[in-house]
Amino acid sequence: MSGPELASFMVILAALIANYQINSVTAYPSNNAVADYRFGTISSIQNDPDGKPAWILSGHWKSNLASNQSTDVGQENGMYPGRSFNAQFEMVLFNGTAAHTHTITNFVASNTSQTTNSAITFNGTATASMREGPVTDIPIRMSIMENKVISIWLDPAKLDNHYGNTPIYGLVMDKPDDDKF
Repeated sequence: MSGPELASFMVILAALIANYQINSVTAYPSNNAVADYRFGTISSIQNDPDGKPAWILSGHWKSNLASNQSTDVGQENGMYPGRSFNAQFEMVLFNGTAAHTHTITNFVASNTSQTTNSAITFNGTATASMREGPVTDIPIRMSIMENKVISIWLDPAKLDNHYGNTPIYGLVMDKPDDDKF
């Protein structure tokens, strides 16, 4: 390699290295503002009114419910200042039609229980967006199992069975250098 070729190679290599470092991303946000939050994906199949799989759900969620869980288990809602759970996901039929978006917001916790050493459940109410407008005060139960799976159950009676008869499932993203909630 001649001098000009070597110089060109070094400039390109330096640009690639700098670009990689600037544009690298992680699945989990890394700034301090989100330190108490956990994030994850919604990845679920929901049933139609006949109990047959019909809908694909895909999206994301964010929550600080499980931070410091050891002090929260069994406490009532007044002991949950600033606790939140929010989700947004696309819902589409298996054939690709009828795509629409839903959100779950305004979670208000009523109690928490730890069913096993590796599962924690949060009960309360939430708001879900629907075609006719937001539906409020929906009984909701969320369970986090093995720090890997989240189950979100919304009372089907309050939502005209829109999500079928099964919970919405998703994944909990790994938190860097943290293997516990």
